[in-house]
Formats: sequence, structure tokens, C-alpha cells
Amino acid sequence: MLTPSQVRLGRSAADKAEAIRQVGQVMVDAGFIAPGYVDSMLQREQVSATYLGHGIAIPHGLPAARDLVLQTGVVVVQFPAGVAWNQEGHARIVVGIAAKSDEHLQVLANLTGVLGDEARSEALAHTRDPAVIIHALNGTDSAPEPPAAPPVIEGRHLQVASPSPEGLHARPATVLVEVVRRFRADVTVHHEGRQANARSLLSLLRLGARSGTTLTFTATGDDADAALVALREAFASGLGEEPPAAPLPSATPRPAVTLDYEGTLVAGLSASPGIAAGPVWTFQRERLEVEERAADTAREHRLLEEALAGAAAELRQLHEGFLTKAGARRAAIFKAHLELLDDPEMLSESHVLIDTGFSAGASWRRVFENRAEALAMLDEPVLAARAADLRDVGRRVLRPLAKVVEGEAAFPVHPVVLLAEDLAPSDTAKLDPAMVLGLCTAGGGTTSHTAIIARSLDLPAVVAAGPSVLDLRDGQHCILDGDAGVLVVEPSERDQAKAAHQLERIRARREEEKLERYRPAITLDGKRVEVAANISEAADAQKAVDAGGEGVGLMRTEFLFLQRDDPPDEEEQFQAYRTMVRALNGLPLILRTLDIGGDKQVPYLSLPAEENPFLGVRGIRLCFEREDLFRTQLRAILRASMEGPVRIMYPMVAMPEELAKARAITESVRQEVGAAPVETGIMIEVPSAVMMAERLARDVSFFSIGTNDLTQYVLAMDREHPVLAPRADGLHPAVLRMVDLTVRAARKAGIWVGACGGIAGDPSGAVVLSGLGVTELSVAIPSIPSVKALLRGIRMEEAEAVARDALECGGAAEVRERVRPLLNRKGARA
Repeated sequence: MLTPSQVRLGRSAADKAEAIRQVGQVMVDAGFIAPGYVDSMLQREQVSATYLGHGIAIPHGLPAARDLVLQTGVVVVQFPAGVAWNQEGHARIVVGIAAKSDEHLQVLANLTGVLGDEARSEALAHTRDPAVIIHALNGTDSAPEPPAAPPVIEGRHLQVASPSPEGLHARPATVLVEVVRRFRADVTVHHEGRQANARSLLSLLRLGARSGTTLTFTATGDDADAALVALREAFASGLGEEPPAAPLPSATPRPAVTLDYEGTLVAGLSASPGIAAGPVWTFQRERLEVEERAADTAREHRLLEEALAGAAAELRQLHEGFLTKAGARRAAIFKAHLELLDDPEMLSESHVLIDTGFSAGASWRRVFENRAEALAMLDEPVLAARAADLRDVGRRVLRPLAKVVEGEAAFPVHPVVLLAEDLAPSDTAKLDPAMVLGLCTAGGGTTSHTAIIARSLDLPAVVAAGPSVLDLRDGQHCILDGDAGVLVVEPSERDQAKAAHQLERIRARREEEKLERYRPAITLDGKRVEVAANISEAADAQKAVDAGGEGVGLMRTEFLFLQRDDPPDEEEQFQAYRTMVRALNGLPLILRTLDIGGDKQVPYLSLPAEENPFLGVRGIRLCFEREDLFRTQLRAILRASMEGPVRIMYPMVAMPEELAKARAITESVRQEVGAAPVETGIMIEVPSAVMMAERLARDVSFFSIGTNDLTQYVLAMDREHPVLAPRADGLHPAVLRMVDLTVRAARKAGIWVGACGGIAGDPSGAVVLSGLGVTELSVAIPSIPSVKALLRGIRMEEAEAVARDALECGGAAEVRERVRPLLNRKGARA
């Protein structure tokens, strides 16, 4: 508790450093700290802002100096003339904190009650009675309160009770803000001597209004009466706290997965099916660094607005996706996050700081961290918990404004659910599958590298979960539901039992599929679909055979070219290709020629920077730019073809002249090597290849549809884009129509069509692609047994009927809904 000996009144200081030293000396005199702790308090100011607003600052030391804290305590020094505290404002009440335990938190919680009331802050800044300050911070009735005039109620007003059961926390406050923003009116909320702007979610939360306490609304402006009527109706309906009414019937497909967890849900996207339970561990704990100052204020204003718009788009997408999974009540948190982004006080303060010379990143960081710290100290746990929400929102905005600095990843010696911002292809080598139960990333999409890595390692994965996952404590127990696309934090005993049951079901099903993995995928009406493997290194060829693969439908040869200073020579490549041919023992091997560019960069190639690398020099275009590398690779491939069935596949072919040139170079090299002719094919990845498929089919033995790239080119959506990734689904009817056109052209020419993108291994995708006439599915090795089992359990005529329906659907979700009855009969996930 604060005592008179811990309060100093009427002090002055030339600057912030001097003020902190004065406060530190009072703390030393009180026996709270060793003198060295004062230096740590000064260092803290370089790390994070300690100014809370309304003339109040709370300097304290860094965690590393905690051993210099002799006793938990708080002191208060009053500076009536004010001390400049950076560019944020002038501090008149400076509260020094020595934190050895949590005994000081109640004083800080009481302090936040002053933050929303400028008049009360001013009274404390100028009082000559220490008891006034002691009373305000101790929250007792043993000393008189500073004289405070009752609030002046101007214009129309409305009195209501704060909502039950948890008071005016984020969800009902969000509804309140939405109501007010519909009207041209200034609405103020009065509560126990404090007031708040009803358009500001943060301002409302800082009121700390508990359930049943009285709220008084005043309104002025053209729509004042209408605003108060709408507010009365909103409170009468519970401000969203009552269970939502049953949705009206509509054409919207029912949700794919029904969530039934009691723990806290972090929503993302399903990238790889399955379930995992265990402690979390952060793979790369990033640090966001910003430049403090910026000369071009107009540019900084624009950058902040762009970052805010991007974060809002992400949150809208998450809200829409979570709405279908868990309903309006649980999706409401994302609406609250959107309101935090649009908070007028935060935006105004950020832009003011930019005008004083701070960068957009530094301004935004100061504002949201100050607000989050103030929220964290509220004495209502539900309201204090919103600090984490604000930090999540703040990081979303800060990311494009900052430089991301990544530290070295460390792994524990026990299995974990791995958390990361995202995983690059090079990260695969760092993962020990025996120590990874599942993957959850803040960014990425369902066709991102993380998703590809997860499926190749047979790990459940959730992507695009937002920055808050990176704030979880290492070792904290969670459940990762890859089917539902959620991370469950603080799962209940019921949640854990449910997860254990699901894990056992998956284990039993996979064991059954493993026993049958060598059986061909022949449908119930006698139609065969080959199921091959996508592989990325020589050792994977044997794993593909052991998993029941009927060959390799896609060998990504660029694995030989990455993470090195020089390109591999012919002999190194030949040895790798021959190893695969021998492991397959007569099964076909499709080697895709070098596909670098776009999202895969190799420093030694010295490729020029491109504004849009996905539309630049990549795939076959790069092979022509570096014909020396292309010819060396072809020599190695053709030499390996002398030992077994090898097929060559050219990536990113967009037009017939590219195919003609690639074939001519291949034929020239074949004659040099003295190898027999081999089958050649092309990847169908760009719309122009689909539209020219009849012409291209005359000169190849097969097509292989790369659904990941085809999807992003058809839908004009970057598959790594944080906002668009959820919608870049290969089962979109526009993509399926491209598949249909490709198959029709191939049949006309008498060649076969395979598919090697992500949806080939997706249960819904396997059914629809087979129904469209794709006769080879190349999938991640762990998916081979389950895809074969699925196809053995359906009739091809059923798949064809579903595929025809899919072509007429309006979106990917509707396609999945059409496939669902067929999969449910098989017990598969859509």
C-alpha cells in the first residue's frame, strides 16, 4: 500500500532523465531498490514507452535487473509544471515501480481509473495534500477524494445498466461502437466519474464498467435522438451477449467442420489434416524493428493507412471464415479487433506523432503499446485480457511497417507443436519430424510452403492464425486441429479427452490403410487411377515405393540447386537421378526440369530483382536464360534414363514456341549422350497453356496439372498473400473448368493427364479431379495410402456426377459441399 513517505509533491525536473533519477532516489530511500536499478529504469525508456497518457508515466526497470529489486513497492513524485516525456506528452504524476512480485498491481489498476478522466488527473497533478494521491492509488476511503464536480450532462441522455454477465467488455463494447457509428452524433458515456467516447472501443474498455453498474449516455448532433433510441434497443437486446438467434435458411453451405471446444480458439486455415496435442514451441521468435524518425511525413501517413487497410482486410477474412465454423458469438472477437483498428483516438494520436517527425512504425507502436499496457492493468480480468487482443491487432499493422529480424531457432528435446511466422523451403532441413507434432503459423496460406512441408511430413497444420500465436509461452499445452483449422489454447479436460479419442481413430484408420497400401486404386466400378508421389530429394524415392506409390509423378529437381554457392555439375545430378531410378525398380520417374524463380531464389544465378517474380523469369524461361544449366541437367537426366523409365517434364510452359524450343534442346542433348528417346510432358500451370492445350498436346506424351500455380494465375491471387490465401482454393469452379478443358484436349490427342498440386491429395480434390478424367494423382508420400483407400471405396460414375455438378458451382465452398456426402460415406474429411 502507498504511504505518505512514498509520495513527493511539488518537484521539478529539467528533463525526463532527471525526473527518473529523482523517482529512483525516492525508491532507494524507501529501501525498494539498489541504486543500480535506476540505470535500468533509464534503459527501459529506450525499449518501450512508459507514458500512459493524461500526464501519468510509470518508469520501471528491465526484467534483467530484477535482482536489484530489494522489495516490491511503488512511489509517486508529482511534477506540477510537467516534464516532457518523449513526444507523447508531459508527465505530472510519475509512478516509480519496483516489481519483485505482483503486490503492486492493485495500485496500478487503481491508477488506470484516473486515465480516462482528465480532470481527475489534473487534480492529482496539482494537489498539495499527499492523502489525495494516496487515496486515489490505494482505492480506500481512509482519505478524502479530490473535489470533483459532477459530470455535466449536456443534450439528450440515456441511463442503462452495464450488460451481464461480464460488464462492458470487448464484445458488447464492439456492438455499442457499431451502433453509434451509424449516426451523425457525438455520444459520450459517463460511468462513476469517468467518461468515454462511444466511438472508441479502447475508451469504452478503459471505463472498467462492471455488470449492473449505471452507464449514462449523452448525445449531441443531428442524429442525437435516433442514436439514443438505437442504443436503448441495443441494450434491451443484450448487446450481443444473449445466444444468437437461429440463422435464417439460405443458400450458404453449412460449415465443413463444427467446432466443439471449451478452450480458447485461435482461428486459422486448415493446411494439413489431423490432430496434435502437446506443448507449443516457437521456431523463429521474430523481432519487429522500426526506424524511429522519418523525414517524409506525407509518405509515413500513407504507409500507416495502407498498413491499417491491409490488417483490416485480414481480419474481415478471418471473421468470415470463423463465422461459418463457430458462429457469430465466437467470431465476434474479430469484429472487436476491427473496431480496435478503427479507433479514432488511436488513429489520431498516431498521425499526430507522425507530424512531429516519428515514422509510421514508431508512432503506431508507441500508441498501441501504451494502450495495451493500460488495459493490462485494469482490475477486471475480462477487460484486462483485451490487452492481448490489442497487441495482436497492433502487430498485424506493425508488420508491413517494420523490418523483421529473426533469431536462431532452438528445439527442445521432446515433441512439440511448432509455432512460426511462416516456413520457407529451406526450413525443411531444420525440422526433426520426430520432434514435431504439428505446425501452426501466423502467416501463409493453404498452398504455402508451410502447407506443402506439413503434408510431406504427414503433420497436421494450421496456417494464417495471426501474430498472437507467436506470443504463446513455450511449453504451454495446446491442441492443434488441422481438420478444423484452429489452435485450442488452454484446452479443458474434455477437450483433451476428445483429442485423444480422435488421435486413436486416426491411428487405427491409418494402420488399416497402411496394410492395403500396395493394392491399386481401382474404383468399385472398375476404373483405375494411378497414385504416385511428389518428392523433393533422392532418398524420397524409396519412401514413395514403401508407401505404396505407383511411381513418382513429380520430382522437384531444384533441391539439388538450393542452399549452395555453386550449381551442381552433371555427375552429381546423374548420381542423384540414378539413385531414384534404381529405387523405383521399374516404376516411372517424372523429373521436372529446373523450376527456380518466383518464390524460389538462388543467389549464385544472379537473377535481376523483379517487381513481380511470379510473372517474370521462372521455370522454362529461366532454363532458356541459362541454357548452360539446362543442357547440363538434361545430360544427367538422359544418362539416368538408360537405367530405367524416366520422363522429362518442362515447367511453366505458356505457349507452343516455348515447348518447341525445349524439345529441340532436349533432342540435341539426347543425340550427344546417345540415349534412347524419352517421353516428355509439360506442366499445365498458366491459363494460356490451357487455352492452347489442343495445340500443345500434339507434341507431348502427357500433361501434369500444377494446381497450386494454376489456381493463383486463374484467380489472380498470390497463394502466399495474407488476405487472399484463404480464397485461393484449387477447387474453385474457375480452376476446375481449366482442368476440364485440359482433359478434353488431352483425350482428343490421345494422351493422359495427371495432377501434382495440393488438391490432388485433398480428399475432395481427389474425387473431383478423378471425376473430371485425371488418371494420375501425384501426392505427398504420407497421403498415398489414404488417397488410394478413398478411391477404392467409391464408384467412378459417382465421382463424374459430382465433378459435373462442381463445374456449375459458384465457389470452392459449394464444391466441397457437393462432395461431402460421398466422403461422409467413406468417413473421410472434406
